[in-house]
Amino acid sequence: MMLIVITSKNFAFTLERYCNRSILVVLSVFMLISCAQQVAPTGGPKDANPPIILESAPLNTATNYNGSSIYFEFDEYVRVSSALKELIVTPPFESPVEFTMRGKKVTVSWVDTLLQNTTYLFQFGKGIVDNNEGNVLDSNLFVFSTGDYIDSFELKGRVADAFTLKPVKDVWLMLYPEDIDSLPYKSLPRYFAKTDEQGVYHLRYLASAAYKLFALEPVNNGYLFDQPDEAIGFIDQMIESKNPDDTINSMIADIRLFKQEDTLQFVKEFSQIDNKGLTFIFNRPVDTLKIVELSGKDISQWTTEWNLINDSVAYWFQAPDDYDSLKINIQVQGFSDTIFFRKPKSRLGKIRKGSSKQQGLSLKAENPGRVNHFGAYRLKSKTPLKSFDLSTSFFIEEGDTSALVDYVEGDLMGIQINHKWKEGAKYRLFIPDSVVYDKFGLTNDTLKYSFIASKKEDFGKLIINYVLPGQVSQYVWQLLKTDGHVVFEEIVSPKGKIGYDLLATGKYQIRVIADNNLNGKWDTGIYLKHQQPEEVYIYDQEIEVRSNWQNEIEWILRPELKNERESK
Repeated sequence: MMLIVITSKNFAFTLERYCNRSILVVLSVFMLISCAQQVAPTGGPKDANPPIILESAPLNTATNYNGSSIYFEFDEYVRVSSALKELIVTPPFESPVEFTMRGKKVTVSWVDTLLQNTTYLFQFGKGIVDNNEGNVLDSNLFVFSTGDYIDSFELKGRVADAFTLKPVKDVWLMLYPEDIDSLPYKSLPRYFAKTDEQGVYHLRYLASAAYKLFALEPVNNGYLFDQPDEAIGFIDQMIESKNPDDTINSMIADIRLFKQEDTLQFVKEFSQIDNKGLTFIFNRPVDTLKIVELSGKDISQWTTEWNLINDSVAYWFQAPDDYDSLKINIQVQGFSDTIFFRKPKSRLGKIRKGSSKQQGLSLKAENPGRVNHFGAYRLKSKTPLKSFDLSTSFFIEEGDTSALVDYVEGDLMGIQINHKWKEGAKYRLFIPDSVVYDKFGLTNDTLKYSFIASKKEDFGKLIINYVLPGQVSQYVWQLLKTDGHVVFEEIVSPKGKIGYDLLATGKYQIRVIADNNLNGKWDTGIYLKHQQPEEVYIYDQEIEVRSNWQNEIEWILRPELKNERESK
């Protein structure tokens, strides 16, 4: 005889033996022979049938039950090894439940005293499966009431990311019987459920009452909002059963999930750029930054390079090999930290024999092999540039026509060559050696590039006639590639027309942000201020742009106008 007990404290398995050691050995051999005789022939049909509950005590949907366990008998042997991980009991118990197995029988027991006139729901998820193929229990919900009736109020809906609008799985939806903002921080909910792969949740068998609804994507598998990087969502008003006496008593509440803005500023990452500079990546965009070299070294001539959103900066030394070590103190928006650096092994270019110049500066084409006929050809450097003179550089155009490079622009990290490109023409660009220098004295070898200028018919045209909801005076309009990369962004009014004449072929999406505070960007929510994240709208189809082709679409987000147009 064998008894297996699983508890949620340690998932321990306990084996009680009522036989002496020699009898147990004989019994083990007998069981092995018996099991061998029951194995299906190799290649036989796979068991696809889930286990079925033949008997339970109490019965499912029983009323006036005040016991301390549920007994199940199944039509086959089952496993419950993951039952405690999957099990959801609402209202929740303070102490863990215990699973006990004897053959095809399973008992779920608890030590908590049941609440009066309360409906309890046990959701087993995928925790009970058959012993052979792992088929999940056919009915994973079990409900009983300690009162005279089963509560019937239901709440369901969908949880989506507030910015991408994509469904979010494994989010806890939690109900509290009081409208107190601090409850998600310190109290367990009265009811809770988890979203599925489609972000859908379903809270069943609720008592008819008013509830605070809160969503939490936990980082520590808990039920408390206690981590700053946890995603949350909430409904502004209490959820209340409208018709408690109706047989159909359900409500729908969709939630947008967001992470609150992290107001802490600190250095997330730092690194060295060979022996030429340092980079710092911050947790938030930087308003003001001060750095001090604590060992007295002069850093006043360092070159600074910020990224577009001001959350990353590179400091380039005045000259390589200036420092064996550095002790840098960083002060930014109330945050201060000290970081030590030691000089890495030098990777500078080699000096040619008979020359004092250090060769090795490379310039890579931003878009190798191609240039837009209406744009510029851009070369990028890995280190800050000090000077360049391309007056002796030249193109060889298709047909051996040559032309000097006549209009060049540059910035800290690159060179931009402007030219009246002929559509479809092939070009070769020659840049002589030693005409481009970076701030460390490195210069270029002879550089050669080959590329083709685009043609107008290589591109497509996209026109969008739109009407937005109109709850705000301005919107942030974004044209995206399907990988999420923003191609174009602009501020638009609630109604208008947008056109893109020379758009690269491919598939696109449109995202629009209701700019409530008129700051030109999306703002997340703030729970304690009852501030929802700014509303986002995404066009519900991929937009294809083909070469030499115009695509015109209509996007109407005001239902009354959409219905009016469709009726015409």
